[in-house]
Amino acid sequence: MPPTLQKIAQFLSSIEIWIVSILIGISFLSTRTLPWVVFVIGVFWLIRWVGMGRLTLRTPLDLPAGLIILMIPVTMWVTMLPDISSIQVFRLLSGIGLFYTIINWTNTEKRQRLLVNGLLTAGIGLCFFALFSVDWVGRSKFPLIPLELYSRFHVLVSDSVHPNVMAGTLLILLPIAFAALLFSWKDLRWYERLLIIVMSSGSIGIIFLTQSRGAILTLAIVLVGMLIARWRRVGAIVMSAVIVGGIVLVTKLGIDRTLNLLIANVTLGGIDGRLEVWSRALYMLRDFPFSGIGMGTFTTIADTFYPFSIFTAGSVSHAHNLFLQITVDLGIPGLIGWLSALMIVISGAWSIFRKSISPKDKWMRSLGLGLLFSQIALVLHGMTDSVTWGMVRPAPLVWGLWGLAIAGFSSLQKKEGAETADQHD
Repeated sequence: MPPTLQKIAQFLSSIEIWIVSILIGISFLSTRTLPWVVFVIGVFWLIRWVGMGRLTLRTPLDLPAGLIILMIPVTMWVTMLPDISSIQVFRLLSGIGLFYTIINWTNTEKRQRLLVNGLLTAGIGLCFFALFSVDWVGRSKFPLIPLELYSRFHVLVSDSVHPNVMAGTLLILLPIAFAALLFSWKDLRWYERLLIIVMSSGSIGIIFLTQSRGAILTLAIVLVGMLIARWRRVGAIVMSAVIVGGIVLVTKLGIDRTLNLLIANVTLGGIDGRLEVWSRALYMLRDFPFSGIGMGTFTTIADTFYPFSIFTAGSVSHAHNLFLQITVDLGIPGLIGWLSALMIVISGAWSIFRKSISPKDKWMRSLGLGLLFSQIALVLHGMTDSVTWGMVRPAPLVWGLWGLAIAGFSSLQKKEGAETADQHD
């Protein structure tokens, strides 16, 4: 290999993260760019091979990601709507590509911090984007938020964003900021503190404006959990107050009314609406357990073969449960791959948090806690919605967080290996 060509390839590999991130950001605005995003990611694999002698670093997620990728030809074979499914497939591949981009680039703590700052900046950008992209019509569930406030916001994009999608996306980014606030505030640079303050306050404000009850409930659980991790006594007091409040609420309203109060939304109404949607997803799994129905075809398949009795045709766009939606899209093998990846990421984040106990590791400890509760938020909110998968534009962000978690875990393993070697010497 000519040295000059190898150096050029190494330089291009060093800026891969910026090019891929920008292209994925553009794909949020225009789905027509998704094939090009995947193509560019593939080109960078070849560039990495030229410059570093490898296509990619090995990761614990290789097998789960490979299983998911193996289901892509299946989903394109069974789909009734190949044009729609192909968009979801390219979005999924862009997320997996982002994961490997982060894995191969984020090899130092400095780059990890830079990536976290990038995620916080992306969160701020999403908050700003929400002001002129979210369809706020019908936001009137909370009397404390005046309806007149929403009249100040106007949709300025051709394809508006559903409030629950925006809330769910911000929800998985917020724990990263909260963890840094709780564990490593004194060790942060001034601009990192500014990013955390702006991102946290903006995200909380947008989540409350969306009035997504599932997101607000998940946010409360995550905050209590993180307080317990930081100050056990304070967290225990807050958790006790929440439990007592929940018992009082159930006693006064009953279980059915309490569930409706907590998870009802504009699209589905109360618990009856969700149960009907979930039942249609289960019918699909009964008939297509291994292949799924084809990514992005839930509405068409439901209306054609499993029509709703409560909802009009075309009004329900997904299964409103993350795990059901993944299985409906990619079958049971796809769910196994995705759940395996999730469990590995949670284990890695927990290891980062648990093993980073020295005063010098405060930032890594906060990173581990933030990533851990990011996944907890993903799971809890996923019980009643599926706004972080498939058809939603910010879906690749989940893979980005997974890449950060595995990169951090790999760094921890290398550090432990170096310390063990020093002790033997």
